[in-house]
Amino acid sequence: MPDRFPKGFDAHQHGLLRALYGDLVPPLDRIRVRAGWYRIVDQMFAQLGRLPDRRGFRVGRIEARNAGFLVIETSGLAAVAEEIVAQTKEAARHTCEHCGMPARLVIKVGLESLLTAPDVELGDRLLCVDCSHEFMKEIVHDDR
Repeated sequence: MPDRFPKGFDAHQHGLLRALYGDLVPPLDRIRVRAGWYRIVDQMFAQLGRLPDRRGFRVGRIEARNAGFLVIETSGLAAVAEEIVAQTKEAARHTCEHCGMPARLVIKVGLESLLTAPDVELGDRLLCVDCSHEFMKEIVHDDR
């Protein structure tokens, strides 16, 4: 069974962000977050896009690493841009990677998970209670 929550980004949403904010938004393959963080990323670009001096500022890459840790690579300068990026990273530390609700649990996805779910992406995930129960059922094939 493939991982229902792979890292990536919705191509349609990416196209809309590019249409609104141009090259402030990195290429589609440089945004690697799960669906629960799409809203956070979208909000960050909406805030950055309203900055009057954003012309020289770029986001080069956005990637989820470990549970709740969001890496955002930027270049250039714009007033308050780094504060917006910091707020986005902080929001990720409290948001379920699968659904976007408040997160409560870190789920460890280690090599043993590949025995029952060979397509699951390894690495820790920050999830809400409901998503953690559903995800655990998937990776251990537990129907409780």
